Amino acid sequence: MNKKLLIAVSLMSTVMFSGCATLFGGGGEQNITIKSTKPMKGKLAYSDGKGLQRNFTTPATILVDRRSKDIVITSKNNDFDPVTVESSMNPWVLGDVLATSLISTTTDAVSGAMWEYDETVNLSEK
Repeated sequence: MNKKLLIAVSLMSTVMFSGCATLFGGGGEQNITIKSTKPMKGKLAYSDGKGLQRNFTTPATILVDRRSKDIVITSKNNDFDPVTVESSMNPWVLGDVLATSLISTTTDAVSGAMWEYDETVNLSEK
């Protein structure tokens, strides 16, 4: 095999065996910024109650694993009503569909990159 063909095959293999959302859509983790007009204490948890259990004081930026589960933000001092940050499909997954690559789609699903959350959440006082 000549050198150019070897490089082309290597690049194509990388794209075919890696998901678009994993490569270009941020991977399996994401930062969520939480803002409010005054400092508030709260807690983040996945809607199924498993995994993420993070305390924070606003303003805060928290690194979370991407999942198909929503994130619920609750107040520690009853400063604000609970807020749900919904999980939605990462648009980069469409690249997997267009490439008709089951392996890429599986990679994105397993890594969590298939999902995303809003990047910023604003909390309102009660």
